[in-house]
Order: sequence, then C-alpha cells, then structure tokens
Amino acid sequence: MIRKVYPVIILSLILVLNMLTPVLAAPGIVELIKPITDIKTVNKNIIISGWAEADTSIEVRVYSRVSQKVEGEEVYNWEEYIQPGKEAGLVVGPTGFFAREVELKNGTNKVVIKAVNPEDEEEIIEGMVTLSSKEEVREAVQNLLNFNFLDIIKEIIK
Repeated sequence: MIRKVYPVIILSLILVLNMLTPVLAAPGIVELIKPITDIKTVNKNIIISGWAEADTSIEVRVYSRVSQKVEGEEVYNWEEYIQPGKEAGLVVGPTGFFAREVELKNGTNKVVIKAVNPEDEEEIIEGMVTLSSKEEVREAVQNLLNFNFLDIIKEIIK
C-alpha cells in the first residue's frame, strides 16, 4: 500500500510545482498589448501600449536606419528620430495602463522601450518596425499575383 502512495504523492508534487512555475518566475516590468517584433506597416504612426506597475517610468525611443559611405562602402547606423512635439518619457498612472504614439520614418525603424519600476529594476524591450509606402505594398502584392504557383507545383511533382 505504501509503495503505491509514494509515487502518487511524488507525481502530485511534480504537477503542483509545474503549475506554480509561471507564477514563481519573475515577470517582466512591462507587458505590451501588441509585441513590437518584426512589424511591417504602411501607417506612419503606431501606438505602443501595455501594462506596468503604477509609477513605472517608461521611455519610448525610435531610431531610423541611416546609411553612410565609409571608405567607399555603405555602412548602416541607427540615428534617434526625435518625435516631433512628444516627450520620450512617461510615468505610468494608477490604472497601470500606458500608451504612446510614435512616428516612424520610411524603411526600418528600431523601437526601444526602457522601463524602470519604483524598485529601480530595469527592463529594455527592442523591436523592428518597417514602414513601407502603399506603392511598395501594392507592387509586392502584384508580384505575388503574377507568380504562377501552378507551374511551380507541376515542376515539383515531376
């Protein structure tokens, strides 16, 4: 009887500990409503929003990709794009919700969110957002429509 009880107790403990693991794991300071990883858009402005503990300081900065010629070769650097008429920082209010509209430049933009909670713990979230013109998107869709998938499938089957 005791031999049967021990495995059940051990399995029960393992299950309970596995269920508690997400609760025990250190949560991030910021929880974004929509991740900012590899976004492609035709909208010049996007909203960065999410949740954080009240009194958390948040900075949202946007960097645009700039190319320069160095010894005849093209080199890319990130240059901060100062948001016209907007402060980079904000402090989360008592509801815990925050939102910030940011403007993008054409091409690839790096969005960096830096959060510091009241306990001085810091979290940095980075993502790439690509702003394309409507003409570029139209051209890409047209190229897809012109692509003959039937010929490719026939070629694969041969």
